[in-house]
Amino acid sequence: MPVTDARTLPDASLIEADIVIIGGGMAGLTLAHEFAGTATRVVILESGGPDPDEEIQALYQGPGTMSGPGNPDLPIDDYLAQSRIRALGGSGHVWGGKCGPLDAIDFAARPWWALSGWPFGRHELKPFYDRACDRLNLPRFPGEDGLPPSSPAPVTDPSAPLRSSPRAYSPVSGRVDPGQFAAFRDGPGQSANIHVHTHINCTAIRLGDDGAVDRLELRCLTGTRHIARSPIYILATGGIENARLMLASRADRPEGVGNGSDWVGRCFQGHCTLSTGENDPRGEAEVSFTTDADLSLYNSQQRDRPHAVLVLSPEAQRDLGVGNCTLTLVIQPKAAAAPGTILAAVDQMAAAIEGSSVRRLDYYFMSEEVPNRDSRITLSDQTDALGQPRARLDWRFAREDWDSLSGSAAGFARALGAQGLGRLCWPIGSDAIVAGLRPSRHHMGTTRMATDPAQGVVDVDCRVHGTPNLYVAGSSVFPTSGLVNPTLTLTALAIRLADHLKTKTGIA
Repeated sequence: MPVTDARTLPDASLIEADIVIIGGGMAGLTLAHEFAGTATRVVILESGGPDPDEEIQALYQGPGTMSGPGNPDLPIDDYLAQSRIRALGGSGHVWGGKCGPLDAIDFAARPWWALSGWPFGRHELKPFYDRACDRLNLPRFPGEDGLPPSSPAPVTDPSAPLRSSPRAYSPVSGRVDPGQFAAFRDGPGQSANIHVHTHINCTAIRLGDDGAVDRLELRCLTGTRHIARSPIYILATGGIENARLMLASRADRPEGVGNGSDWVGRCFQGHCTLSTGENDPRGEAEVSFTTDADLSLYNSQQRDRPHAVLVLSPEAQRDLGVGNCTLTLVIQPKAAAAPGTILAAVDQMAAAIEGSSVRRLDYYFMSEEVPNRDSRITLSDQTDALGQPRARLDWRFAREDWDSLSGSAAGFARALGAQGLGRLCWPIGSDAIVAGLRPSRHHMGTTRMATDPAQGVVDVDCRVHGTPNLYVAGSSVFPTSGLVNPTLTLTALAIRLADHLKTKTGIA
């Protein structure tokens, strides 16, 4: 069916389908691809058009603050609009393409890590990870903790605390390969059973007396209003907007849709990096490698081939009482340390102990955040051009986050030395972390998955607790964030959800 610009519809139009997907980003489009060519009539409702537009992008604006113990609050009012794209294809327009599966420990209930544990293990997602790789034109990742075949890697001992974890770059990205991205973005609209409506916004999820979704209220920026009805609704508007729309839909439930246990919007996690260059004005943080091994596998700037980051083993994380953490190397020439500095002393010590020359590298940490109920999306007093309350982000780090970051840094330093690879210097104090954090575009956790309705928003099948025909797709359902860019996992979950709807409801 053709793509319809909803601004051309007569006022008060009724849009009907077997499945209505709210949001045409990476998750929503993946779902549509899975139903393309079937007997199921699918509608995608997308706020934007095929390309980003400043007026539509402004609907994302809202206030934000980042805070943590012992650090001054940091206003991040630009983050909500700058960290995502409101257009068909979503943030795939600017996504760098980096992919990897979550580690097995990311799915586990860890006694030392609050609110950890997914309702299933990584093995449950393995076949869907494979299909997600196919969808994103990636080589399939090996099994648990595997590396790409024939890849040079000095860190290969599976029993050592320090290990290598693989990553790869998908070409299905507007930044990497516009042609492949356009094929992914436009493909569903070329299928006879998929109808894409652009320039249309869902402003309210309305419930019936039985608690199920009865209809969606829709608006265009031109002022026209419409209604969508379906037996099945899937909310796929991203880790911030999923929560915002559920909270703003208060006409039938004062607390919002799916928020009976007060979890909607809570446990926001976003992946921040702490870089030696950005948070180390004295230039006293680096890795001093004393191995002559080939480090090209760790070069993240080589987007045409797999690469790896360094991680601590599950056993090391348990022993240190820390969350997952990655150490990404910056493979580029670096001048010798100035005489008399901390780095010069570290380099001299490393060279003397290991009996080797020293290669000096910058790096950055990415440390998992503890799921924190006080780190959350709420509704602000501001409204957008549609009259909807804007989202407010209160991104809060806990003391456990600082302890985990410093503990992980110490763990990496000890492991590098114990494995004869070098030394790590990291003199950054906990009172300077917030100012040096670089937030990613990864929005997770605000509609978290849990088998118990008292502990989350969606169940194991991503269906909203207490709302039998409403599902949520995307990284907002992640109970914990892990340390991998979320696109591969949210794509795998979308494929899994499509299979569930096909086999469990019999609508395909």
